[in-house]
Amino acid sequence: MLKLHDFCNRANGITERRVQALIAQDHGTPPILPAGLSITYAIDKGLGSSGKCWDTCQRLLFSRTAKSFIEVPLDVLPRQASLPTPARRFSLGPIGPGCNNTRLQTTYATSAEIGREVPPPPPPLSDKLEDFAREGLCLHDDAVRDVRSDVLVVERWNYDPAFRGFHFEGKGYRLSLHPIVPFKRREVFRRTPSGLVRLMRRTEVRYARLAAPLWLSPGFTFDTASPTHWAWRDERVIGSPVEPSQPTQWNGLIANDLAVHGLK
Repeated sequence: MLKLHDFCNRANGITERRVQALIAQDHGTPPILPAGLSITYAIDKGLGSSGKCWDTCQRLLFSRTAKSFIEVPLDVLPRQASLPTPARRFSLGPIGPGCNNTRLQTTYATSAEIGREVPPPPPPLSDKLEDFAREGLCLHDDAVRDVRSDVLVVERWNYDPAFRGFHFEGKGYRLSLHPIVPFKRREVFRRTPSGLVRLMRRTEVRYARLAAPLWLSPGFTFDTASPTHWAWRDERVIGSPVEPSQPTQWNGLIANDLAVHGLK
C-alpha cells in the first residue's frame, strides 16, 4: 500500500517533470532587430489593443524601428495569410488619401524622451507626426487579411476571463495534485525564405509542491479570497519571469531602444 508521504513525493515528482517540460525548449534573449522590418504581434484574445495604434505601436513606428505594425489575437495565427476578418496595419507612408489618425491612441512621452522634466501633461507621441509631415509622411492605417510580416512576436498569458485555470488566489476549490499556474510565454520569430525561425522563447512558470503529509487547507476571505486546497509548500516562479514594461522598451520581447526623440 502506497504511504501518504510517498504519494505526495510521487505527485510532486510529476509536477516537477511537467514544469521542466514547459521550459525545456526555452532559448535566446530578447533580440535587437534591424531597423525597417514589418512586425506582427500576437497576444491572447481579450488582451492588448487590437485595432488601435497604442504606445508600443507608436514607438516602434516613430523611432523608425519598424516599417509597419499589426496586432492580432493568438487564435488567428494558423490563418495568417488569409484572416476571416481584416486586421489593421499601421505604417508611415506618403501624405495622401491613406493618412488616418483615428485609431491613434493618446500616449504621452516620458521625460527621458523629452530630455528634461516638463509640467504635466507631457507632449503626446503623436506630436512626432509634425516632423514626419515635413518629410512628406503620415500615419497609414490599412485593413489587411494577410498579416505575415518579417518578424512575428508572440506573447501568451493563457488569459481566461472565466478564471477556469489553476490559480493560487480566488474563491472556490483548488484540489489539483499538481498546482501549476497557466504559463506565460514570449517568442520572437524571423521570417526567412524557408519559413519562420524562432530567435527566442522564454517561459515563466509559477507552481508549488504538495505538503507532506497531505492535508486540506480551508479557504478564507479578507481583502482577497483564498481557495480551499491541498496544502502546498515551496511556491516558486522559475524560467524567465515577465518584468513590468518600461515605456521605451518592449520588455522581454525585443531589446531595441524605442525612445521617440525630438519632442518638445
